Amino acid sequence: MANRFYTILIIPEKTSRVRKIVLPGWILKGTAIGLSFVILIGTVMVFDYWYVMNQIGENKQLKMENRRLRQQVQVFKNKITTIESTMERVKTFATRLKVITNIEDRSGLLQTMNNNLPDAATNIGGPAPGATPAAMEAALAEVGDSRDPEAVQLRKEYEQLDNVFTDLNRETLYVEQLLQDQYELLADQKAFLAALPMRKPAVGYFTSGFGVRRSPYGGRVKMHEGLDIANRPGTPVKAPADGIIAFADSKAGYGQTIIINHGYGVETWYGHNKKILVTKGQKVRRGDSIALLGSSGRSTGPHVHYEVRVNGTPVDPLSYLLEN
Repeated sequence: MANRFYTILIIPEKTSRVRKIVLPGWILKGTAIGLSFVILIGTVMVFDYWYVMNQIGENKQLKMENRRLRQQVQVFKNKITTIESTMERVKTFATRLKVITNIEDRSGLLQTMNNNLPDAATNIGGPAPGATPAAMEAALAEVGDSRDPEAVQLRKEYEQLDNVFTDLNRETLYVEQLLQDQYELLADQKAFLAALPMRKPAVGYFTSGFGVRRSPYGGRVKMHEGLDIANRPGTPVKAPADGIIAFADSKAGYGQTIIINHGYGVETWYGHNKKILVTKGQKVRRGDSIALLGSSGRSTGPHVHYEVRVNGTPVDPLSYLLEN
């Protein structure tokens, strides 16, 4: 096929000379193809530039997010350090309490509690706003698919923090149970000590002690089941320990009588009173006035007959008194 030629005429405005350029067809075709290729390359370069700029923006955002997460991780590390230090002091204190209260460690307690432990991330409170474990996990999830080494390192540190929180939660529950046991024991011991009649019920002097003696009525030898404390009529008779008034009335031989139930099987009796100041069912504390010393019933003079009974059996009150 014969090659075609194209003629280009250039006609100036002010001159009469016309220029003519004759070009082969393949040159025009080559020029058109070259222009098309240049346009295509330019378009690709524009899109590639837009994509690169967009990636740069996302990378900057990821860097900022990673920096924020790293700051939050550091905050959590500081909080965990503080909690661990506090836990060590609490555990030391709990150990000391365990020694002085003679509490046996419950075998398998920690293992039993661990079976029903909540997740630490939902059980730890008090972090700074925007730095909660859930927020950190959500933020890490956004960058979780990133190949950024910093994001990978942040996720690893977060997982370590979560494990530390779980361990701290276990230790907290264990120490809480241990302290609860010690508190209950100490509270029971406090109540028991408060129920022991460790002081004299009245100021005075002993005229008769606990044991076998000759009765002032008839001279027969019989058991005297308490202490006689003599003083002037009207001397206050006070409760030697905490308890509840179980009896407050006249009793044969005892006259005006009060019986206090202190719990733990311990009762105290007060006979020959002049006047009763309490009523049945009333709670009294150690040192409360319950009667006025007198000489009612079978009595040879003003005094209070004081008995201590354990499970119904009279015992020597002197074995409980801490004062002379």
